[in-house]
Amino acid sequence: MNKKTNVNMVRILMRKDLQLVAAPALTYFAGGVLALGLMSVHAEGSYYAGVVLLITALMALGFHPAIATAVGERKGQTLAFVMSLPITPTDYTVAKLAVNLLVFFVPWTLLLLGCAMLIHWRADLPDGLIPLAVILFGVVAASSVVILCVGVATESMPLTIVTQVASNLAFQGVMFSASNNPQIKAAMAGDVVAWSPPVLGYLGVYACIILLALAATVWAQSRKTSFL
Repeated sequence: MNKKTNVNMVRILMRKDLQLVAAPALTYFAGGVLALGLMSVHAEGSYYAGVVLLITALMALGFHPAIATAVGERKGQTLAFVMSLPITPTDYTVAKLAVNLLVFFVPWTLLLLGCAMLIHWRADLPDGLIPLAVILFGVVAASSVVILCVGVATESMPLTIVTQVASNLAFQGVMFSASNNPQIKAAMAGDVVAWSPPVLGYLGVYACIILLALAATVWAQSRKTSFL
C-alpha cells in the first residue's frame, strides 16, 4: 500500500465522519452565535443566560463529535467497514483526529473572536476581560482534545464520559483559580488587554496538554497491528 493510497483512504474516512457530525457541529455553532447575541443585550439576565449557553455549546461541540466518530463507530458495529479498507491504525487515527480538530477548532475560533469583539464593543464590559475569556476558551479546547484522544485510543464510552465529567470539573476549577489570581483579577476591571505571566502560563499549559495528548494517541495507535 503506497502513500497515495493512504492519503486517499484518510480523505474517505474524513469525508464520512464530516458528513456524520457536520449538522450537530453547525447546530452547536449556531447556539454559540445565539449566546453571543444574548450577551450583547444590555440586561444582566440576558448576559448571564448567554454566558451559560456559550459554555454549554462549546462543551457540546467538543464532546458530541468525538463520541459520534470514535466511540460510536465501535458501539454501532460499523468498524467492519473500516476494517475492509486498505488502511492502517495510524491512517485511521490521523483521519479521526484531523476531522474532529477541524470540526471543533473552526467554530471555536470564530466564537472566540466574536466573544472578544463583543467585550471590546460593549462599553460596560472592560477589555481586561478578554484574557480571562481566552483562558476559559482555552480550557474547553484542551479538554475537548483530551476527550477526543481518549475516545480514539480507547473506543470506550464509559472512559470517554468519565473524561468529559472530569473536564467539566476542570473548567470550574480553572474559572475559579483564574478569576481569583491577583494579577488577572486586577487587570479584569481595566481597559487594557494584559497578557500577564499567569495568563500566558495557562495558555502554555493548554498547548502542552494538547500536543502531548495528540502525540501520545498517534504513538499508541501506531503500535497497533489491527483494529481488533
